[in-house]
This record gives sequence, structure tokens and C-alpha cells, in this order.
Amino acid sequence: MIDRRALLLAPAVAARQPAHAASLPPGSHRIEVEGRRGTRPGPMVVDLHRPAGWRADGPIVVVMHGNQRNPDLYRDAWAPHAERLGFLLVCPGFDEAHFPGVRWYNYGNVVDQGGVPQPATAWSFAAIDDAVDAVRAACGASQTDYALYGHSAGAQFVHRDLLLTGVPRARRILIANAGSYAMPRFDLNFPFGLGGTAATGTTLGAALGRPVTVLLGEADIDPNHESLPRGPGPEAQGPHRLARGQAFFAAAEAEARRLGVPFAWQLQTVPQVGHSNSGMATAAAPLLAG
Repeated sequence: MIDRRALLLAPAVAARQPAHAASLPPGSHRIEVEGRRGTRPGPMVVDLHRPAGWRADGPIVVVMHGNQRNPDLYRDAWAPHAERLGFLLVCPGFDEAHFPGVRWYNYGNVVDQGGVPQPATAWSFAAIDDAVDAVRAACGASQTDYALYGHSAGAQFVHRDLLLTGVPRARRILIANAGSYAMPRFDLNFPFGLGGTAATGTTLGAALGRPVTVLLGEADIDPNHESLPRGPGPEAQGPHRLARGQAFFAAAEAEARRLGVPFAWQLQTVPQVGHSNSGMATAAAPLLAG
């Protein structure tokens, strides 16, 4: 995998927080992470929730928002699960000003608008670790690893991060209701495949052995959903999000067989849930907290 440390987008990253940051009390908070990410300067907001029963050595769960760029609403939906299950909740905010469009968020700035590959130091993925480390400092957390969940556009970001960097600090990864995928194939160019990227059979094989769950809402089957990605690339993956997620999982399983590597992924569906963050959170939270 790409060395995640090589993806740090700033030599110094700091959080704007109270003087006694490590004593942030239980409850919901917002902090800012300063520095540069890619070529975009400026702060990144991070919404978080510290449960009353969480301790410094407790688990950390990162939740990636969808294309509405609303980390505060994701935090609010997930906070009851954090309280019940006892994990520190981190919701990074990828705002349009600093991560504009699908290129900088969904696709991680791996290629530019013309499809030209960008250097790993310009990718958006390292912002997750920046956010986690700022929250760790704010809450005095000792754990360095985390569980990682992405929903909708966040799931697009998370699975592309997985395939290209391996997300080495993530102990578990959940990919929920993505609208399009980078299929684990080299005959399709990024962002709908791995062609033209730094990925290799070796790095792909390692990603296929990671503890990953593809989590799909069984009712996420609207082919005319307002935010469903259109165009030849996404539409070749299926008519709706459920079908596209199933196709992605099947392609990953087939590629693991072809490469002769262990396949550790799981596919789970959530009955009676469509394209809903709150609906998926109920099923996802216990998987992430373990």
C-alpha cells in the first residue's frame, strides 16, 4: 500500500480548541484543524461527540458524511449510538470551499479534471488522520486506530481510500450505499476502476484482505434518486445503489479468486432501509464499536 505518512498534506496540523483541550467535557463539540490539504489552504471543521462513559483508551469511530457536506447532522444522528456503545465519534467536514466537487471529496483528488494522475501528496485521504489526531488531542485519547464508516458520497471516498492507501490505521471499514465505485479492475480507468492509478495487484490483494463490510440498504433501489450518479461509468455498475454495491462486492470477490489471495470482505443488507444515514447507522454502529 501507499505509505499513509507520505499523504500528509501539511507539515504541521493543529486544532483550534480550548487551552485545556484534553479535558473537553462529554457532549457534542466542533473543532477546527488548521493547515494545508493539497493545494487548498484553510481550516477543516470536525464535529465530534464524547460520550459520558467513554474513557481515554476507548474506541474511536470515524463517520464520513454524504454529498450535503453536513458533518454536524451526521454527528447528531450518530451521537445516541456513541453514547449507547461507548465510542468517541469523529465526523470530519469536507466543505466545498476546500474540497470542491466530486473530484476533491468522492474521488479524493487522485486525478485532476482531465484525468491526469495527481501525486499522492495531493490526495485528500490523509485529512481523515488529521481529523482523528486533532480529536485525540482534544479529548486525551490514547488509541491511534479507528473504525471507519462512509455513507453515500462518504462511502465513495472511503472505498477509494481503501483501494489506494489501505487505510492502515482503520481496524474495520464499512462502506454504505455508495452511488458509484472504483471497481477492482485495471482495465477501467479511475474513478470507476483502478486504471491509471498507483494501485497494483499486490496492493489490491492486500486491500481485499482487510476487514471490510459492504453495507447496503435493501430499499435503496430508486433509479431516479436525485443524487444518484449518472453517466456511462456509474450506470454500467447497475441501475441503483443496491445493484451497484452488489456488483462491487461480486467484482472484489472475483478478483480475489483471480489473484489467489484471501478475501476478508463481507456483504450485508439492511431490510426496509433506503438512502438514509440514520437508518444505516442503526445497523452499522454495533459493527463499528466492536
